[in-house]
Amino acid sequence: MASPTANTAHKKNPTRNLWIGVGAALTLVVAIAAVIAFAGGGSTNTVTSLPTEVEEFRPVVVTGAPLPTMAEGVDPAIGTQAPQLDGSTFDGSAITIKPGEPTLVVLLAHWCPHCQREVPRLVQWNQEGGVPQGVQIVGIATATDSQKPNFPPSAWLARETFPWPVLVDSAKQEAANALGLSAFPTFVFLDAEGKVLFRTSGEVAMSALRTKIIDALGT
Repeated sequence: MASPTANTAHKKNPTRNLWIGVGAALTLVVAIAAVIAFAGGGSTNTVTSLPTEVEEFRPVVVTGAPLPTMAEGVDPAIGTQAPQLDGSTFDGSAITIKPGEPTLVVLLAHWCPHCQREVPRLVQWNQEGGVPQGVQIVGIATATDSQKPNFPPSAWLARETFPWPVLVDSAKQEAANALGLSAFPTFVFLDAEGKVLFRTSGEVAMSALRTKIIDALGT
């Protein structure tokens, strides 16, 4: 026969095991709740930290008279005030082309073979420090067409590591029309007051572009 002490100990073990089991279960519930709460918080953070959806067309507000369309011969836009362009980049960030500092505006079409050759030259020009000091550069992605090659322009310019901000034109090409675009690529150089110093189109050697900018600024 087992001793009373032994029987007593045997009777206490189930109770002890029960409390241990309850404690473990409570711990598990708390842990699960913590995981759910963490997951919920993580999910919220992930959603809010996602970048704005890329858009290949963005609204553009044009303030001021549009420039005349480029043509051969003397450019009638020289010395005139360029309109202010308020728009967005591919990710929706606000961007404005307005007076403030000398600005080279580069209008590009993703399907244009001349643009496709010119963009790498511009990237290298920047990497080599060829851009004249004090001059800002802004791209405009325009004439976008999902049925044409090298679409979308956002992916193209990202692949090429285009280093400057890009204003995304509207489906009606309001930014391009406001600057009198007639060919691709087109360069529009504005002084600090927003007046046109020169416009040129087609493929341009970077040495020639630098010379044109310096001569236009008179420096």
